[in-house]
Amino acid sequence: MHNKSIQHWLPPYSQSLGLELVSVSMEEVVAKLLVREDMGNRNEVMHGGAIMGAADSIGGVAAAVNLDKDASTTTLESKTNFIRSVRIGDEITLTCIPLHRGRKTMIWQTTITRPDGGTAAIVTQTQLTLGWNG
Repeated sequence: MHNKSIQHWLPPYSQSLGLELVSVSMEEVVAKLLVREDMGNRNEVMHGGAIMGAADSIGGVAAAVNLDKDASTTTLESKTNFIRSVRIGDEITLTCIPLHRGRKTMIWQTTITRPDGGTAAIVTQTQLTLGWNG
């Protein structure tokens, strides 16, 4: 089900991927993504960059939900472990949880799960908190 009340957390790039937020809280962000043909690589599975882009988007949402009103965030570092391939046409689930939430940095872990329950990838990213005081 498309929950319009939480979709505002997705920036334009994330929306262009087709990400759909399922739930958003300070403790966990869950999203779904239907893997389209244009997300594929030459082996006809989901391109690693598409996996990373989707995971970065969800980690950014998780960080943003945890920010103070006048703060922003940007990805400082990201690491991806690719475990299993994802077929074109599959709907993946992305689940992001906090590993660390400090004043200046946050570390998030996103697990990408295939429809068969197998883990496709695990992405760990560090988000830097930015202040926009002018």
